[in-house]
Amino acid sequence: MSDFPDFSGHGYQVVRELGHNRAGGRVTYLATRTALPLDKGETGGGIQGVPVVIKQFQFAQFGASWAQYEAFEQEIKVLRSLNHPGIPRYLDSFQMPDGFCMVQEYKDAECLGSCRDLYSEEIKKIAVAVLEILVYLQSQKPPVIHRDLKQENILVDKKRNVYLVDFGFARVGGGDVAVSSVVKGTLGFMPPEQLFNRQLTEASDLYSLGATLICLLTGTKSVDIGNLVDGAYRFPVKKLLPNLNPEFIGWLQKTVEPNVKYRYPNAAAALQAMQWINVYISIQEGRPSNKVSVPILIALLLGSVGVGYALVGVSALFSEGNSKKVEFQKLDYQAYSQVTVTTGLDETFKPVDSLKEISLNSKAVYFYVSFHLDFQKPTADDKPLPPQTLNSSCKLFNPAGTLVYEGESSLIAEGNRLDTWCLHEFDQEADKPGNWKFEFYLDDKKVATENLAVLSQ
Repeated sequence: MSDFPDFSGHGYQVVRELGHNRAGGRVTYLATRTALPLDKGETGGGIQGVPVVIKQFQFAQFGASWAQYEAFEQEIKVLRSLNHPGIPRYLDSFQMPDGFCMVQEYKDAECLGSCRDLYSEEIKKIAVAVLEILVYLQSQKPPVIHRDLKQENILVDKKRNVYLVDFGFARVGGGDVAVSSVVKGTLGFMPPEQLFNRQLTEASDLYSLGATLICLLTGTKSVDIGNLVDGAYRFPVKKLLPNLNPEFIGWLQKTVEPNVKYRYPNAAAALQAMQWINVYISIQEGRPSNKVSVPILIALLLGSVGVGYALVGVSALFSEGNSKKVEFQKLDYQAYSQVTVTTGLDETFKPVDSLKEISLNSKAVYFYVSFHLDFQKPTADDKPLPPQTLNSSCKLFNPAGTLVYEGESSLIAEGNRLDTWCLHEFDQEADKPGNWKFEFYLDDKKVATENLAVLSQ
């Protein structure tokens, strides 16, 4: 007999528990829609057989407070009015003898609080995605303030899509956002105006986002965020992250300013300000094109037997002077190179597909570059790659031969295999369809090329 609650009377079958907050009387389940509603007046939620999320508020069983029940009602009220791909949709709600249930769209994604270590440029892309969601929330009439932005409430799926969840503390304001009678949020992530129950503004969620990004960039768990503030209860971003691009440090410091007057006024302003700022200083700094950015590069180091792999961290990818330069080995890298064009990478950083053409409507394109000494029959001159730092660069040219993307970084080669990847996000206004060309360089030597047909749609 299952220990899960029986929702069959409402047309749902629980698959497993996703999480719980016993103190608040909240339990979240993964379920499937098993049948269409029987009552004519009932609309129900979800498609039969499709997974959904059921949040159960067990106020009778766990003795949760009325304020917590109000938070649950507030989440339903807010979600009913929202329609954005980055916010799981509200589908249904129903009552049980010991509580109240809400049904939402299921996203196969994990929260940032449990994600593996993220690379700096990945974190920036997550920041952009969250800001875009906040822009949508703040465009509502009246604007919606989330009030509980942190790692645990941001989900990322395998295709790097970002979702914002848990609107239980969300505040719907009219004009100026009204003051709440109860302080709600998570300590360390709440801006001072929220902590001291003062006027909230559209800049309030920016503070929480900035605190979240600092946690991600420093590898700090949300419960340990107190370790990141100084004696004045400020985030000393430059001290915490001295190797970041000074421009990005300035942007991040502005988002976590205690005085709301010195923050960006809203998400749209913050997004516009950080759009073209690299997390780290680009080696191509000073180029006239604003399309130039540091690529996301990951090196997978495998031993000669090819068993297991390890990820090279950010410090290795972007370090300066930490590794002694070794003379480039005289190997015909081009003979062993392979470029895979793909729409995304899976959880092991391998291509999810292989393409010869792609639409401009696609969010981005990945160029996965591999060098394996066993691609062809080895010759007497072929030796394992010696441990060494190699300067790598990606270049992408449009049909007119114009360089639209370029970035440089350092990779560490070892064993008999080197894998890395570069990412270009399409600009719907600037990028044009036609035959594009990708080039990859190691120590200024072109070692891999790939042609790509980019379609208008």
